[in-house]
Amino acid sequence: MSRIQQLVHWIELRRGSLHQCIVCSEVWHLDGNAERMTHVHPKRLPLVLEWNKAEIVLPPSVVITVESIGPTPPDSYGNGIEQRVTPCEVVTHSGERFRNAVICVQLDAPVQEHMKFRLGTEISQVKESLSALPRKVREASSRAPEMRMGFSPTLIVMPDNRQFVMNGMTNFMEVPGYAASEARLADGSYFSEIPTPSLIQTPNDVTFFVVDGDPGWVAEARTVVGSTSAPKRWLRKLSRRE
Repeated sequence: MSRIQQLVHWIELRRGSLHQCIVCSEVWHLDGNAERMTHVHPKRLPLVLEWNKAEIVLPPSVVITVESIGPTPPDSYGNGIEQRVTPCEVVTHSGERFRNAVICVQLDAPVQEHMKFRLGTEISQVKESLSALPRKVREASSRAPEMRMGFSPTLIVMPDNRQFVMNGMTNFMEVPGYAASEARLADGSYFSEIPTPSLIQTPNDVTFFVVDGDPGWVAEARTVVGSTSAPKRWLRKLSRRE
């Protein structure tokens, strides 16, 4: 409680607010539901302030492409429920190409330090990424139950019958000699396979392009998380501020 009392309100954001420590001047973010406070690294602060300047929406043509690719649902334990992530390739207005990118729909500011963020306003074009796994494979990875401490395996098989395993929600695959788009779900259990399938390699240069909107997972969880027949209210929310 004493630490919280050291934080004073600094800036009201489009959603949520920033608070500053009166002792060390470090900045903290309070989310729009006033439930969670996250430390904002000094290097991340300029992006948060830029995010706060204006609503971030996608052009209709980009929205259509994003919907055709399809999002990767949060896992069955609710991890990732605050965001709607869709793997893709992005070309920015300045001509930069991000082959391993993610459209990230969320309500709050991009404060998560472990994620490499850019603003959705930079997007010029979106298309399928060569490293992105098929939608059914990604959805299955999100439904995988935890079998060991922190290990939620999903088996996939490639055209040469070699098997790999994903751990939890997985968007991309970068294994030399294999095309991610050719991955298919495999029968059987990881623990009974001989030889033991290798854990797939994933890229470490993924960039998240943040866009305003309600991810929609809470409402859709009443049916089936990730169902292709689930409501698409989140799409309409990309074109207006909440």
